[in-house]
Amino acid sequence: MNRITSVVIVPLFEKNGEINLLFTKRNQKLKHHAGEISFPGGKVENGEKFFEAAKRETLEEINCSVIKTIGTLKPVMTLVSDHLILPYIAFIDTRNLIPNDVEVESIHTITIKKLLKTKMQKRRFPYKRLFITTPVWEFDDFYVWGATGRILLDFKKWLKKQGRKLHAPDLSKKTSS
Repeated sequence: MNRITSVVIVPLFEKNGEINLLFTKRNQKLKHHAGEISFPGGKVENGEKFFEAAKRETLEEINCSVIKTIGTLKPVMTLVSDHLILPYIAFIDTRNLIPNDVEVESIHTITIKKLLKTKMQKRRFPYKRLFITTPVWEFDDFYVWGATGRILLDFKKWLKKQGRKLHAPDLSKKTSS
């Protein structure tokens, strides 16, 4: 089995005094995972460091710079396309947010408060001759499942372990980590 290493940013940003989480809806014309809700990210190119790939993909997909990394989550395997995904948790600068319409159909956001109040469900989906059980998160205008659903579950556990309020970095101070 050939496993392709991929990376994503679990992107956080501040809006109206609250920390928010950003998702992308992948373009319907993409070859893999078309129309699915995901985090910005993609394949790591030859010779590229994981975090550099995550920053590059975030900039390519939504035109946002990564300001500050605050954690990583355990790698997650996609069950259909055979990708091993390494998630980074980071604050992004959304002032120049522009979705790359070749890759991203739309942007969706929720507050961290909403995430913490939302209960995950488990559903079984048919795939070829198998059934895949996956976490499903239903929000007002979209739902998250599959690898992104598993990353979101890990992220929610990570948030609860932190036991502290997240603080967005000051955008007037140019930092990138």
